[in-house]
Amino acid sequence: MKLKLKKHWPTGEAVVQGFNTDFLRHTDKHNEFKIHLDNRFKALQDLLKGKNYYGAQLERDQRSTKLSVSGDAGPQQVSS
Repeated sequence: MKLKLKKHWPTGEAVVQGFNTDFLRHTDKHNEFKIHLDNRFKALQDLLKGKNYYGAQLERDQRSTKLSVSGDAGPQQVSS
């Protein structure tokens, strides 16, 4: 089977894609970009783990919900 890749290339010379290498020279921008990506992926990982913006706050909320649900079972009598 022969692939027909030639029809997708522009006619004439092959187009050379240029890259913006000036961005790579600025280490401040590069570090800022890395921090931005790390923060974004950290937020996504926290969502997958079931944490909210404040970290363990969601787990604390779940525990208090369980306590309030189990505590609302009705009045309890104190035996003497």
